[in-house]
Amino acid sequence: MEESSIPGLDPGKVARLVGVALNQEGDDKPDGDVAIGERLQARLEETPWTQDHRHRMWPKAIGRLLGPRRPQARGSVADILLDSHATLSVIKDIRRHAKEQAARTDDETEHAVMTTIYFAAIANRLAFHGQRITTYSYESLRSSFGKLRSKAWMPADLAGLFEKAEEACHNKA
Repeated sequence: MEESSIPGLDPGKVARLVGVALNQEGDDKPDGDVAIGERLQARLEETPWTQDHRHRMWPKAIGRLLGPRRPQARGSVADILLDSHATLSVIKDIRRHAKEQAARTDDETEHAVMTTIYFAAIANRLAFHGQRITTYSYESLRSSFGKLRSKAWMPADLAGLFEKAEEACHNKA
């Protein structure tokens, strides 16, 4: 498997998923920045949805019928992403959900928001546990975190998480 592959997504979708992080400097439009910032803030304030883990081994159709997603009562998405004690399973659920939503949407603002949340979940494990939960190389992640961290619409606390994860990648590389 190549370092840049994500199981279940073809190369075109992978490229789109990480497109926000790989944008060239200056490509952002001020109106777009405001829209992304507002939608990101709204998504971060939501209670995350997580799947009942005992249903993961079942076929997806049966799992959806018998194990619907349910709210996780631990706090907002932001609270969990910024929590050094968040469990691996909850972080992976957030990462998985964000990846799925980013791949499904045609709305560029929503795509940017979900891609940011996807990378924030990865950053959580790197920053607080030194654990990589993706096949991306440390160098690739470091670059993506740095670019995301510098976006005009990035909340300060999330930018801090990306900075910690960027440093962890530097130390691991």
